[in-house]
Amino acid sequence: MLQHCNKMLQHYIQQSHSNLTIKEIKPGKLSGRIASPTSKSYAQRALAAALLVPESAHPAGWSELRRMGLCNDTSAALDAIQRLGAAVRYGDNRDTYYIEGGFLRQSPAELHIGESGLSARLFTPIAAQSPTPITITGHGSILRRPVAASMVEPLRRLGATVTDGANGCLPLTVSGPLRGGTVEVDGSLSSQFITGLLMASPLSSSETRLLVRQPRSIPYLAMTLEVLRTFGIEVSHAPDYTEFVIPGGQQYRPTVCSIEGDWSGASCLLVGGAIASEPRGAGIIVENLHPRSLQADRAIITALERAGAILASSGHLWTVGRPATLRSFEFDATDCPDLFPALAALAACCSGTTVLRGTSRLTHKESDRAATLAAEFGKLGVEIDLSTPDTMSIRGISTPDGSLTVRDARLESHNDHRIAMATAVAALRADRPVTISHAEAVEKSYPDFWDDLDTLYTA
Repeated sequence: MLQHCNKMLQHYIQQSHSNLTIKEIKPGKLSGRIASPTSKSYAQRALAAALLVPESAHPAGWSELRRMGLCNDTSAALDAIQRLGAAVRYGDNRDTYYIEGGFLRQSPAELHIGESGLSARLFTPIAAQSPTPITITGHGSILRRPVAASMVEPLRRLGATVTDGANGCLPLTVSGPLRGGTVEVDGSLSSQFITGLLMASPLSSSETRLLVRQPRSIPYLAMTLEVLRTFGIEVSHAPDYTEFVIPGGQQYRPTVCSIEGDWSGASCLLVGGAIASEPRGAGIIVENLHPRSLQADRAIITALERAGAILASSGHLWTVGRPATLRSFEFDATDCPDLFPALAALAACCSGTTVLRGTSRLTHKESDRAATLAAEFGKLGVEIDLSTPDTMSIRGISTPDGSLTVRDARLESHNDHRIAMATAVAALRADRPVTISHAEAVEKSYPDFWDDLDTLYTA
């Protein structure tokens, strides 16, 4: 343990000033084996479903959620379900949680969802089943993102009373219950509100029919349906996910489920193996990644294949290595927008110009993610062109030794967890050390990222 701590101190310089964390990243290589973080997308959905198991299901009404690591977003969801009436016990190994449902056993005046866009859109329809008003709020960037704008009218059409905040942002106050019916929902920017309606509507007294315009992030909707089936809820849908029919009066059933490893969080580790391991060497091994996962970000494997990375898999183990040369590629990330930062890190170390599509999905993230990527990777000498609509063109390295030529050694995460992780991995190929400000942003989704990166790091 002491040896590891000394290594970490030598590799990273950490300074804390009023919640500001600065990490210094030195050029180096990655090798070894690491477990992926657990999927916060699965965890938040499973927590909401466990909350909705009725008290009448007890004493057998405890759901068991295994391998559920906590990050800021998952912690916010865990707090939300307790405020809404769930009881929580912790297993001996601290990654197993026993959840006793009991929705509205207590009805809070306020629900604080941190900075989680998913929790905001997931728990608002659930809270709208409460006969007494509940205010959904949070902190930081979530209060500047127009997460409420698309929710107000559909909820009103389903019978909720809604008091919306300024400019389509939180806070938002809702009360119900939802009565069911037919409603049209815009799916062009996010699938998360649709997820919230899918999870709340089985509690309505009558059938709910959702008509979805331009559904995006369809793999996430498939994930939601999988969680609902696991908890005993029936939903029928059109093959193209433009229509859902949710019978009312259903009951959630308690269940036992294991939370998958997170392909989103692991994407930067996998890219790290492709760009920063020993050329033609052993690469790195990432554990706990389901090969047939419904997670949209499993598509990182397709991008790595197109770039020519060395790939091998065995069950839930994935080995990624660095070839002699990575080649530029084309990739449509419309349905997996969270991959853009990891894809940018990969493209930065490819020869030629990589073309990524789907940048319209990046405007309302923790930062304006397309502009942020262009600014921060520009400091690493990587040119990112956003002049073509919905497209990001990335010109990869051209130096003879294959390193990134740093123009400004002071990088900024913009309080965006995925920017912090992607720039850190790319910086391993830089020609000199760089620093990343607001490195604590990784706590939103992957609080162990810096420790895990250090475990894999070799000078």
